[in-house]
Amino acid sequence: MLSLRELQTRFAASLFDEAPERVTPWIRPQGIDPLARIRIYRNNLQQGFLKTLALEFPVIERLVSAEYFRQLALAFLTRHPSASGDLHHIGAPFAAFLGEKFGGTRYSYFADVAALEWASQECLVAEECTSLDPRVLRAVPPGAYATVRFRLHPAARLLRSDFPIIRIWEVNQAGYAGEPLVDLAAGADLMLVRRAAQGIDIRRLDPGDFQLLTALAEGQSLAEALEASLACAPLFDLGAALRRCFELGVLTEMTYDQSRLKEYSP
Repeated sequence: MLSLRELQTRFAASLFDEAPERVTPWIRPQGIDPLARIRIYRNNLQQGFLKTLALEFPVIERLVSAEYFRQLALAFLTRHPSASGDLHHIGAPFAAFLGEKFGGTRYSYFADVAALEWASQECLVAEECTSLDPRVLRAVPPGAYATVRFRLHPAARLLRSDFPIIRIWEVNQAGYAGEPLVDLAAGADLMLVRRAAQGIDIRRLDPGDFQLLTALAEGQSLAEALEASLACAPLFDLGAALRRCFELGVLTEMTYDQSRLKEYSP
């Protein structure tokens, strides 16, 4: 006699075409063949997974066609089945999955497109958080500016791609009526993805601004972030960049090291 755990494990495996006959002896027909019952569950599992993934990655589906997207989704389901009844999270490893499948091919940009779409999904469901008002800087003693640290808003993400991903995303939006061709050699994109009042806002950043936000998101101090930005953009203007960050509302939770004020005092 199988334990309940073993029976549940075998049933779950049967939904992925793994020896369904191992569980059929414990399924009562009651007018429906046991294998047919398993097929019903399997179909429901696949369709729910496929529909959710298609909603999360509409650009990828458009790029590869609905039929091939279904094949990708079923292969992805086998590799990364959901461990929860809430299917929203299932797309988290999809970009990496596409990177493994298409890396080194002319379709290697698929992974970056998926990363952009998943970043958009994360921003949409991120927690509410009040953006900082630039006037908070008035409270920082002049000697402590170098130690200031910010937290990146939870509804914001930073992405880097070797391909013109923003352009690819734009031409594959519903209702787009412009030039559909994309030159994959057009250059790299440094992107900020954020939740705005009108929905998801995706914008291209200059190297200095991107490096500043990346460093701040990693928990680095303003002095460290400035050094990193200047390394990639020698003419970087920290004041102007901070104003842009505040205008976009992507900074929150400012702190500074009060114990080291004397060290930075003139």
